[in-house]
Amino acid sequence: MRIARSLICIAGTACALGLHAQTYPSRPLRLIVPFPPGGSSDSVARVVVQKLSEGLGQPVVIENRPGVGGLLGSETVAKAAPDGYTLLLGSVSSLAVAPHIFANPKIDPERDFAAIAPIMSSPLTVIARPALPVNSIADLVALARSKPGALNYGAAGLGTHVYLVAELFKKQAGFDAVHVPFQGGAPTMTALLAGNIDYKFDVVNTTLPQARAGKVKVLAVTSARRIALMPEVPTLAESGFPGLEATAWVGVVGAARLPAAIVSRLNSEIGKAVSSRSLSEVYAAQGAVPEVATAKEFAKMIGREYAHWGAVVREVGAKAD
Repeated sequence: MRIARSLICIAGTACALGLHAQTYPSRPLRLIVPFPPGGSSDSVARVVVQKLSEGLGQPVVIENRPGVGGLLGSETVAKAAPDGYTLLLGSVSSLAVAPHIFANPKIDPERDFAAIAPIMSSPLTVIARPALPVNSIADLVALARSKPGALNYGAAGLGTHVYLVAELFKKQAGFDAVHVPFQGGAPTMTALLAGNIDYKFDVVNTTLPQARAGKVKVLAVTSARRIALMPEVPTLAESGFPGLEATAWVGVVGAARLPAAIVSRLNSEIGKAVSSRSLSEVYAAQGAVPEVATAKEFAKMIGREYAHWGAVVREVGAKAD
């Protein structure tokens, strides 16, 4: 009798999820951005939500929940009902880096989320405050080696991708610099512009306006090739660090056990949004690349990135203080 009742409950749940998927979405959605407003992840979210809202026929409301390298907001989505109404703007930081750095991350990117769709990717830049007496990566390394521990760099908090890449760069270059953590990319840039930190790694879209205004020095990009928007800026490989390539990426995930029909609908609408001419032009102007893939392809990519950056964390010995 207990077995029969259990089977009835399971069947009822499956039927409810199937019906839900057919009528989805019937109310507004929340997109949790696990970083503060004004940063690169937040700006990406705000570019895509309007198109996504139009495609779904329901508003997609951004909710910023920063903290713990993106893990705080990620945990919110991991614990949400798998109904497609609470989604996460996942990133290389929150899904592939932070879970390795913090001792008790409370999430497993491959177990607790349903991959839905990628949105975009972007190389990083290495930028310095204008008054720092350096004009190249070689200059920065020479200065840092000559004054061990005297320079400092900013990052959007422990557990973020830019923090880990900066730590890897320090290790490969053989110098010491002090890490100054912030709560997001925007306050980190503010500190650099104010001269409170010496250098940082950043995404292209937030570097560009400051570089064009002459407020920062762009020393290198982390892509395999120079980028069209800054053709004069060498790559890290050209600057003597051929093994240090890094790409930031963001995409949308939901809670595990999200019905396949909902995943398919969201994947389709996100793909249409990022492929649209208007969004493609916005991303191109920011030095970003729109990314379109199936949910399965995106899940495999998350798995590869999780494994890769886990190895880097072990190599560098990075951990939360």
